[in-house]
Amino acid sequence: MCITAIFGLLAISACTPTPLETPQPTILVTSSTSAEPLASLSAPLKSHLLTLATESKKPGNALVRIISSVDGAVIEKDLTPLRGRDVEHASAAKERKIRDNLDALESDLAKVQASRPGLDVLPLLDRASQYPGARIYVLSSGLSTKAPVDFTALGWSFDPAAIAESVVKQGLLDLRGHEVHFVGLGVTGGNVQPRLPAALREKVQTTWMQICQRAGAASCVVQDGDPAAGAPRCTLPVPVVPIPAAITDAGGCTSFARLDERSLPFSPNSAELAPSADEVLRPLVQSANVCQVQRVDLVGHIAATTLDGRDDSNLSGRRAEAVASRLVELGLPSNLLGTVVGRGGREPVIPNLDASGRFIEENAVANRRVDISLIR
Repeated sequence: MCITAIFGLLAISACTPTPLETPQPTILVTSSTSAEPLASLSAPLKSHLLTLATESKKPGNALVRIISSVDGAVIEKDLTPLRGRDVEHASAAKERKIRDNLDALESDLAKVQASRPGLDVLPLLDRASQYPGARIYVLSSGLSTKAPVDFTALGWSFDPAAIAESVVKQGLLDLRGHEVHFVGLGVTGGNVQPRLPAALREKVQTTWMQICQRAGAASCVVQDGDPAAGAPRCTLPVPVVPIPAAITDAGGCTSFARLDERSLPFSPNSAELAPSADEVLRPLVQSANVCQVQRVDLVGHIAATTLDGRDDSNLSGRRAEAVASRLVELGLPSNLLGTVVGRGGREPVIPNLDASGRFIEENAVANRRVDISLIR
């Protein structure tokens, strides 16, 4: 009886081995082009990596991979805090080593540069999907310039669901079993690609969410908050995605208008509107009234005169208020006015100061503007 019982226990032990801890792979996908900010770790991503490193029980458990090309080397960095070959357990030393490892990872990430002209997220995401069950972080503007997700050719009236369907039908992406987090979608950088207004950033986000979901990912998340706005290191060219001065739907309803000084001139260093402003503003009032707009937001901007884009006299805010007042005078119900603010020179369409602080007038023209959103 005893022998049988012992034998039975051995049999049970053989059939039910102690499960091995197999950490979920973490992959950072970065396009790192000349048209995007320098790749960096967002706060939510850094929080995840900190947890990964803190909970690591053995070397390799906190391995992070960086993918930046379809065929180049994959950068690997283990965030596990080590003392020799063993995991560090002393609290202060462990925290210091984790911090050092995260700094080293961010340094590696910042050095990455695109190896080819253009911006193409899809094949990078596909390469990341080859790691089973990976949690994938896509650090990119998502403003691809390669078919089938080519924003230079698609325009802005396309159906994101149709693009997603095309990607999957062509067998270009399978994300089953993966968690996908997008960081910085719609955030541009460099001195060539214009900044996207909020409505177009949302279109970029919706497009990639549709692609992610249609490709069968376990979860798809667009992380809140913008990445750090460091200047890109890459110099390879990326085709410019045109940004329309206005966004109008098929029914003729305007949802956004970007009015720079070429269409909405102000007197120099003044919030006094030129008489010609009515020709530009009256159609917006008509659209708001006909299209059952619920709110109209106005954001004023000026050309930066300092590297931090400050606006000590609130000229950008006063110009937004002047436009709001004129819209009401032209027939916009005052209760439709929402946010009316100035952002100084902190959100340029194209930077009008170079790294040395030299003023670039041809870029400044586009930055002196009032952005108007008509929200239904």
